[in-house]
Amino acid sequence: MISEAIQALKDHGFKVREFPRYSFGTQEQCKSLLKDLFLSVDRTIRAFEWLPEYDRVAQWMSDTEGKGLLLTGDCGRGKTNIIQFVLPVLFFDRYRLVIKPVQSENLHENIEAVLKRRIICIDEMGAEPTINDYGTLYEPFNRVVNHAEYDNQVLLLSTNLNSEEIRDRYGERTLDRVVRLCEIVKFKGKSLRR
Repeated sequence: MISEAIQALKDHGFKVREFPRYSFGTQEQCKSLLKDLFLSVDRTIRAFEWLPEYDRVAQWMSDTEGKGLLLTGDCGRGKTNIIQFVLPVLFFDRYRLVIKPVQSENLHENIEAVLKRRIICIDEMGAEPTINDYGTLYEPFNRVVNHAEYDNQVLLLSTNLNSEEIRDRYGERTLDRVVRLCEIVKFKGKSLRR
């Protein structure tokens, strides 16, 4: 009975909440793949250094469990490389999905196009300007998160903000939704930029 009701309601626009799940191999395969992708997409790396955070990224790659990814923390530890370069190649190679990362500072210019994407990829969350829409100020990132939750979209995000700073900037509701929608990997340590 319930399945019939759900099916009938789908004809009227009803959506079952179900986020897509992806896997790129075993955790060991994903570790190797992550290193290979780093070296393939960033030829400026002189000596690749495996960071503890990469273990968590490889674990997520082995089974996303219907969650996106939020990379947060210290500068210069590979967050942007993963979000802007590694993940787009990975998803295209394995699933033929084209991911178009957007720099957060340009989010307001591209927000309508971003909201239509199956996988939303934003680098440097927290650097985007607040939008003034005919006298009403709003955070474009809040709109993205609300839309992603409603429309079952995957979020791939990077930020230097910690959870308290995310709460202060976007509010408790958005932080709570990001925690639900994303596997959070904290990057901690000295910058690898030399």
